[in-house]
Formats: sequence, C-alpha cells, structure tokens
Amino acid sequence: MKDESAYLQAVQEPEASQQAESEASPVVAHLPLYRHGTRVTYQGRYYTVGHVVISRTQLLVHLQELGAPVNAEKLQVAPTRILLQRS
Repeated sequence: MKDESAYLQAVQEPEASQQAESEASPVVAHLPLYRHGTRVTYQGRYYTVGHVVISRTQLLVHLQELGAPVNAEKLQVAPTRILLQRS
C-alpha cells in the first residue's frame, strides 16, 4: 500500500439506529491482512499468499505463483475491518 497512514488511524463508526444513545460506538481500524489464501495484487497481476515472514526490519509475503517472498509494502490488498474494543 502506498499511503497506509489513512488505514492505520482508528475511526469511530456511526451509531446504528438500533443501538441505545447511551452506548458508545465501536472503535475500528482498517488494516491490510496477509494470511494464507489471501488474494493480493503485485505489479498489476493477482497472486495468492502462501505464508508470511516477519523479521526485525521487514514484513515479507511469500507468493505461491512466484515462489518467492515480496516486501509487503509493494503489495496491494483490500483493508480488513478490525474491531479494537470488546462489545
């Protein structure tokens, strides 16, 4: 992802009409999720994530079709909604 700063900030979702006004709305973040089987875009083509390698300095995603790891910053993937509070 080129500009991840927008995804890394937690946002308040608008309250649903079914929730009571006294309840606080949940805090969520939208982050890229790399796991086995996820479809990602790399250099204009679609690939499947095989596994993820985490080191001190970088996050590498092994792509099954390439048979090689790629820096996660070079991949494009739809962000996943992650709930930051328990309900």
